Amino acid sequence: MKDLPFFGTYALLGVLLLGSPLIDSGQLFSSLTAQKVFWIQLIALFLAITFLLSLLFHNGRIFYAWTWIDTLPIVCFVWILLAYPYSIDPEPEKILFIEQVIVLWYVFRYITHRFPVLNGYYLSIFLSIGLIEAIWGFRQLQDWEYSNHSLFRLTGSFFNPGPYSGYLAVTLPIALGISLKQPKRNILYYFSTVCVLAIIIVLPAGMSRSAWIAALGACLWVYAMYRMDWKRIKQRIRQHKRFYIIGGILGCVLLSGSSTFLYTLKKDSADGRFLMWKITAKAIQKQPITGTGLGGFPAAYAETQAEYMASGKATEQEKWVAGCPEYAFNEYLQIGLEQGVVGLALFTAWLGLLFYKGIKNKRYACCGGLMSLAIFAFSSYPLQLPEFWIVLIFLGAMSVTPDKDEIHENQAESNGHRWGKRIFLMGIAILGIGLFWMQKDYYRAYQKWSKAQMFYKNKAYEAALEVYEPLYPLLKHKPEFLFEAAQCLNKTGRYEKANEYLERAVLLSSDPMLYYVMAKNEQCLGKYRQAEKHLLHAIDILPERIYPYYLLMNLYMEPSYFQPAKLKMAIDSILTKKPKVESSAIKEMKEKARSMLNNTSI
Repeated sequence: MKDLPFFGTYALLGVLLLGSPLIDSGQLFSSLTAQKVFWIQLIALFLAITFLLSLLFHNGRIFYAWTWIDTLPIVCFVWILLAYPYSIDPEPEKILFIEQVIVLWYVFRYITHRFPVLNGYYLSIFLSIGLIEAIWGFRQLQDWEYSNHSLFRLTGSFFNPGPYSGYLAVTLPIALGISLKQPKRNILYYFSTVCVLAIIIVLPAGMSRSAWIAALGACLWVYAMYRMDWKRIKQRIRQHKRFYIIGGILGCVLLSGSSTFLYTLKKDSADGRFLMWKITAKAIQKQPITGTGLGGFPAAYAETQAEYMASGKATEQEKWVAGCPEYAFNEYLQIGLEQGVVGLALFTAWLGLLFYKGIKNKRYACCGGLMSLAIFAFSSYPLQLPEFWIVLIFLGAMSVTPDKDEIHENQAESNGHRWGKRIFLMGIAILGIGLFWMQKDYYRAYQKWSKAQMFYKNKAYEAALEVYEPLYPLLKHKPEFLFEAAQCLNKTGRYEKANEYLERAVLLSSDPMLYYVMAKNEQCLGKYRQAEKHLLHAIDILPERIYPYYLLMNLYMEPSYFQPAKLKMAIDSILTKKPKVESSAIKEMKEKARSMLNNTSI
């Protein structure tokens, strides 16, 4: 009976943690991600407190056998700390969140061993969240619900269709596995089947090829593990060798045709992904062992892309599809760039061990979810979003948890190290509590930032600066914050101070817009050569953008910096380059360029 309060608390907090995708408090600034991070940190606080009390008041054999699966998270984090660029300090919040994730890993390793019955309960809750997301998406498709992005009808509780589709893709093989595992048609069978059908209906509308491939590959694997008799299949292959060879050839043809169809479905998007991976791979070669450190991807990507575009090796299609991504759209490449090949090897080893232990324990449904997440991570950015880390922790902990009999055996074997493990886990619990207090100032800063944005959007720049400037020490790692504050400084005539903010922002972001604003500030200060340098570098990053040529045209028209030949080149670029999206701003720039060409002797 004394375990009942802890059992109930863990059950409730698990629900609240798994429900993080649905959180939208509306009290912080516009980022849904920040709101969900703070929600996870709040629930993690209560989990850490409960965990600590549980360790203090329970003296039984409650510890699992320690393996490399439990060592690697700490090793990974130590490597992250060693490689971290402290001089720039680009991701202080992410460092805290990673620590929180590690705390949650040990907490749920403990929970799944002490209360194995909660494994099935957590999976049912996870399926419920997936079903809610599928219904939410269906309502958005019918225009019964607003989406979270003005350009997309289907987002679920996420910001755009990509992560939303990825979340459904991770849920689908788990639901399929649970339905296949049921020995007879019971409530769980019907519930999981409803989840499968709901996700299949909505998932195609997300138009995420990454999610389709991840879901299909993982579902086929789950079905094979639960339903296929491999010995019988081998016998049939031997008996009908010719038939299977022909079938294999036709399968390869079908696969090639499907791949071609998926590529042509959104060709520019696919070419953009290929370019991102190519540039990221080139950036990895500069620091292959240690990487750039956590948060170093955007700036390293921008510099490498600028070098590639300036080299003359880029094709016209690559110039056309080039962007300034915040993420690599391939988690393995991004980890390789930021943490080097050592960090990548450590992470993939941990992921591989989760999968290996899951298969060994016959947790095929959980492994199907892990497989879908791992496949989706090849061409998207799930690990940049807190919800997917929660999914990874839950599925990982449940995958490595053996059945009840083996748990008792492991506890008996590990009894000799009981007090050492207890002290370690108590330290983890205390760390989890401390991490909440370390991040609470960020929560308040985001609330104040939200108020500052109200002034900013209403062009009350002086009032906005009164809020922005005191927040700089806490939010100087956010490029969006730095850009908004710099714009306020620009509008109030403080150009040098604005550029101080922007010079830090370019160390954290790949967005060439930062260089555009820096150039404007330098032009206002009469530093024309520096302004030109910023604009030319921005053009190297994204050669097909019209706006930097427009700014160059205005720069070369300055009486103190009038350069007819360069002015003519800038005007020609404005008039000849084709915009990705026609807009009134583009038309105005082109009209001004024509007027300049007709009225200026160049």
